[in-house]
Amino acid sequence: MRYLKKICYVIAISIILCSLKVYAKEKYEIHFLDTGQSDCILIKGKSFNILIDTGVNSTADKVIKYLDNEGVKTINYLILTHYHDDHYGGLEKVLSNKKVEKLYIPIYPNSMRDIIYRHAYLSHIEVKYIEKNFIIEEKELSLKGMVPNEYDEHIENNNSIVLLGKIKGKKYLFAADIEKKMEEEIGNKYKEEINNCDILKVPHHGLNTSCSQEFLNIVNPKMSIITCNGRESPENETLNRLKKINTNILRTDINGNIIIR
Repeated sequence: MRYLKKICYVIAISIILCSLKVYAKEKYEIHFLDTGQSDCILIKGKSFNILIDTGVNSTADKVIKYLDNEGVKTINYLILTHYHDDHYGGLEKVLSNKKVEKLYIPIYPNSMRDIIYRHAYLSHIEVKYIEKNFIIEEKELSLKGMVPNEYDEHIENNNSIVLLGKIKGKKYLFAADIEKKMEEEIGNKYKEEINNCDILKVPHHGLNTSCSQEFLNIVNPKMSIITCNGRESPENETLNRLKKINTNILRTDINGNIIIR
């Protein structure tokens, strides 16, 4: 029953996005993996794969199995948005089981940064720091990094790298775990770029620390995807704000793995 339910959601998403002229004959697929209260997003192309975060350590085996089932042997670009273990926790297992060509990590000082860098270096993986003007470009796809103006030593979530994706002319905002302070900064700095996105990866798993009404009004996404376990989040306040902008809400705790084609 759960398997059939997930298939129905994949079909439903495809239909919704067809109406938005997003359907691209499966040239690109964006997979929001069900890894509980953590993030792991696969952007799958015909000739390359991008992984944004790796989920928490306890779901690492699940991530590897999922990648295996999708035929993903090589990850050309692996991006860590910030140094919380619900975003990098599965990294060691991914590096051990998949060929990773390039690993991108935030440049700001953090004890985990040095540990991750060393581990990847010893695994003969090219490591690059995410700085201002960060961008990945492939055919009909770009991922632009929105880097915080300054390091927040108190709230690690506000050091998250937000990624603005343009895939086949449509906009995706992968908002990591940013909280309201960083939402305001991005809203002021990139207002025109992030306005009217097709899909928003809801920041911080739908917790009330994030998703201010002002931010949501700017992004104004047609679809909002929440990566969550349903217990810790999403919070009702966040859901109510999302409903005010009439966005289609999908949740990994309810819908399972969410695939956009």
